[in-house]
Amino acid sequence: MNRFLKAALVAVGFLSCGSFANAADLILDPTPVAEQPAPSQPAVAVDSLNFELSLLGGAYQRNVLGSASNAMFTASVATPLPIFHNFGAQIDAAVGIYDGDFTSSAAGLHLFWRDSERGMIGIYGDWAYTDPEHGGRVGVELSSYKDRWSVDALLGFQFGQHFETEFIDEVDLSYYYTDDFRVSVGHRLTSRGHVGNLSFEHLLTDQGFEGVSVFGEIEAGEDSYVGGFGGVRYAFGSNSNTLIDRDRRSSVQVRIPRNLSSVTQCGDLDVPRPETSLRGEQTNLCASEDDINDVSSTGITKKQ
Repeated sequence: MNRFLKAALVAVGFLSCGSFANAADLILDPTPVAEQPAPSQPAVAVDSLNFELSLLGGAYQRNVLGSASNAMFTASVATPLPIFHNFGAQIDAAVGIYDGDFTSSAAGLHLFWRDSERGMIGIYGDWAYTDPEHGGRVGVELSSYKDRWSVDALLGFQFGQHFETEFIDEVDLSYYYTDDFRVSVGHRLTSRGHVGNLSFEHLLTDQGFEGVSVFGEIEAGEDSYVGGFGGVRYAFGSNSNTLIDRDRRSSVQVRIPRNLSSVTQCGDLDVPRPETSLRGEQTNLCASEDDINDVSSTGITKKQ
């Protein structure tokens, strides 16, 4: 319960930023809503069928095991739903190489309502595999937009054969310095504990690369965890020509690479846990060093 409450307070604090900004505007500018200028584009969930392709690579600290690398190719397709124009869907998929020798793969699904002038709410699920570890996440996605500020959050639960079923989150406060350059500060709650995150993305349209952007993230947190990745993304099919429009009118944040931090430290259990309705007999656990030792382990050893 303490884990849930701490993470929930962090998420509520980030999401409150958008609400406070809206309240301040009402006080400083009491102009009736009817007299406000109309938005230049209609508010929609997804402006058109669009696609994203990314190549990324990075490294993750596995505590006493040292670091592990990961390289992935990701692909996403986002589409508006027929008739219900404020509803959209996006499918994400990825495949790569983990630690130089093992296959990594993932898939994710977003179903959401979005007003590109205000925010988004939806449901999300993903499943990630890093030979032989695998696990999933399900939850609610929330976003709030205000001028050049955005708040994005995933609040849900993680589960899997080698995981505790427990609360997780991803929360990001973003600012667009220009229409094509975004920086973010965020919080993650993973199987290893609380993690702070910094990220950026820069669309290179002005440099002559239509639809191409570069991005990166670095993070550090509990259990001596550090990690990061960077890459190149190509987006096409959208009617949005800037990064801020693409993020609010076309694609939804691709979250599947971030789940890898939860499989960076796993340990064999001295005494296997019995089978439950949610999983089979558990002989291995992916968690923090302290949690693995509390359950009973022979040491922090990656089960490969």
